[in-house]
Amino acid sequence: MDYDYLSGYNHLSCALEAEMKEKGDYDTCVLCGVETPYKRNVHIDLRVGYIEGAGQLCKACYDGGTDRRQLLVPVSVINNTPNDQELGARIRQIYWETYGGDVQDLETYRRGKNKF
Repeated sequence: MDYDYLSGYNHLSCALEAEMKEKGDYDTCVLCGVETPYKRNVHIDLRVGYIEGAGQLCKACYDGGTDRRQLLVPVSVINNTPNDQELGARIRQIYWETYGGDVQDLETYRRGKNKF
């Protein structure tokens, strides 16, 4: 849409205003549809829970949407492990030690009897 120089009418701003009236002033969560605290004209860099390519998430969906736990692997473990297979096993062991789990579960996993 362009500015119509003959009539002095800006079609783009008219369309944007109509869209704002139709959808309301506030953005909605792309997952659950709840109205978020962010107005549509707030820049995405100033928002919490905005995912580029997807849209705005409400606090509940953003906080609960992904598992954000992290595992710290010491550099010495990486440097002192001779191959990737052993490194993977060592990282799995650090995971079990950090987040719990039964030693029997770890042994079952190592034998390949159970897929996690």
